[in-house]
Amino acid sequence: MPVKDADQRRKLEDQLLRKAEEAVRTLRREAESGDPARVDSLAEGLAGLLKTREFPSLRAAEFRELTRVIQRGAYQRSVDSLLVQAERCGHRGDEKGRNALLTQAKDHFAKALRFGADDEFRHGVERRVQATLMTSKDGVDDRTKQAAKRRLEQHDVGAKPPNGIERRRAIRYMDPVLTVEAEGRRCTTINWSTRGLLVDLPPEEFAHAVGGKLRLELHCREIPETGGRRIGGRQIAHVVRLDPDRHAVALSFPDISTVMLDLMHAMKEAGIKPEPER
Repeated sequence: MPVKDADQRRKLEDQLLRKAEEAVRTLRREAESGDPARVDSLAEGLAGLLKTREFPSLRAAEFRELTRVIQRGAYQRSVDSLLVQAERCGHRGDEKGRNALLTQAKDHFAKALRFGADDEFRHGVERRVQATLMTSKDGVDDRTKQAAKRRLEQHDVGAKPPNGIERRRAIRYMDPVLTVEAEGRRCTTINWSTRGLLVDLPPEEFAHAVGGKLRLELHCREIPETGGRRIGGRQIAHVVRLDPDRHAVALSFPDISTVMLDLMHAMKEAGIKPEPER
């Protein structure tokens, strides 16, 4: 009789795990293209499932952490999208629309931080908000620009480029090296950021032309696995430059990569400090 009870328990656990895995797949789909509030609603449903007495406790902890990562990514994507819209309003001179979008972005920004977004994300958003506030149809005088710059530098303690001036949209890091799997071909990064990668891959051995779209798998060997699972994931990228001199290919992400943000968060947790490119 006890054997039968054990079998029944295993079957029930398997059923619960399958339900949780399906819920996570749904969460991922919603997080990539949907409303973060919808993701939160689905996450609440999954949380209820994880509280079931028969649900394996170790796996429940794993699913909770995974849910947190997905929710964080959803709000980070939303912040990025809202800031892009706010910037466009600024260029059109629509201050009311810009301010409304910034208010919404601020709310989603706070939620992203609550779910564990790191300093790289926080400082990046702060820079973009400052830039958006300085954007108008008629431009901004130098005094206002310098005042905003001083306010930002006073509070910005995040990573900075070696010469103090970062003209690109995101700081490039050269260490730790990331492993990139691009459609069956494995390579490593020369530098990377939340916006793109420069990978060590000879252009003559690369099947895509500039403008081509491909799917990547991104990981970092120096980050310890969590519950037997590698930190990282899939990322869409576009080819923006073929560099024969450096035997490299430059890839750009459509938006701030939440996969890269997750990797940077994991680096911080592991005590790894990314080294900016010099």
